[in-house]
Amino acid sequence: MNIQAYIESGILEEYVLGTVSSQEKQEVECLSKIYPEVKSELLKLEQAMESYALEHQTPPPAHLKGKIFDQMKFGPVPEQVEPVEDNGSTVVPIGTGTATTRPLWGTLAVAASVLLAVLFGWAFYQMSAYREQNETLAAEIEAVRNESAYQQNLASLYRNPDYKVVRMAGVEKSPESSVVAFWNQSTNEVLLDVQNLPAPPANRQYQLWSIVNGTPVDMGVLDPEFGGKILKMKATQPGAAAFAITLEKEGGSPNPTLEQMYVMGNV
Repeated sequence: MNIQAYIESGILEEYVLGTVSSQEKQEVECLSKIYPEVKSELLKLEQAMESYALEHQTPPPAHLKGKIFDQMKFGPVPEQVEPVEDNGSTVVPIGTGTATTRPLWGTLAVAASVLLAVLFGWAFYQMSAYREQNETLAAEIEAVRNESAYQQNLASLYRNPDYKVVRMAGVEKSPESSVVAFWNQSTNEVLLDVQNLPAPPANRQYQLWSIVNGTPVDMGVLDPEFGGKILKMKATQPGAAAFAITLEKEGGSPNPTLEQMYVMGNV
């Protein structure tokens, strides 16, 4: 079993957040007992979540205590009135009967229910806040993992002698633009790392070209979400002398629009 791939799958984050199924929960707990690296990663995630929760915890609002005690203020206990016997009948004086008197236990029960309602509402609010914090933390962890994987892949390409690095600099239309192409001259596979390109307008898309024997060859359109990832393009033809990127209609064009060229680099 590839433990590193299992750790990077994101299931440990989901386990810590409590969003896994019962079967996945059992699986994680079992593997954490078998593999020390799984247990170590779990501990790191739990500590990170605990630190995040403590750092962003919200104290109860100042008015909560006063609100609870206001709800618990009791009125005076009504005076007990003795019934009067008249010719063998029991008469209760008007206005002093038990119908207008609330027993003390009833008042306490109402106060307790109010207190529980307030506390329950506060607990629900806190749980919602913690849930949002957990979701934010999970998103941040995922972003860090993605960035780390991207940087590792990029470093391996620069170190791989099978790939020729072709740097495409910005031309007059967009001098600040920069893209790097990795060309495997054995397989003609081409990968792109977009370092800086303006976001394309609606219904437009960037397209990569290789120049072979003076003729531009289509190598496919770039993924609109090109930032922070390595793009796999179409294979080029042997003998490519340069690479260039133009802005074309969505879906690409059979021929490059030269006045919409953004970057170019010679092999």
